[in-house]
Amino acid sequence: MSKSAAMVGSRVTFDSDNGIQAGYVVDLRRDIGNGEVHAWIEIDHQWPGMFQAVPASALLTNSSEDATT
Repeated sequence: MSKSAAMVGSRVTFDSDNGIQAGYVVDLRRDIGNGEVHAWIEIDHQWPGMFQAVPASALLTNSSEDATT
């Protein structure tokens, strides 16, 4: 795992108020205000469909071996 640029389909981890979380990147969007890239992540959670926007710079690990192109 490396901290290289996230791609759609990449499995990533990030720190949140709920501790370290993991999930898959479903989209990358640029903030209108400051231009910062955010990864929209579907969180590994007991309820499917839980998403969180995380600044790409805040991603801890990134594994793109399973990434779809």
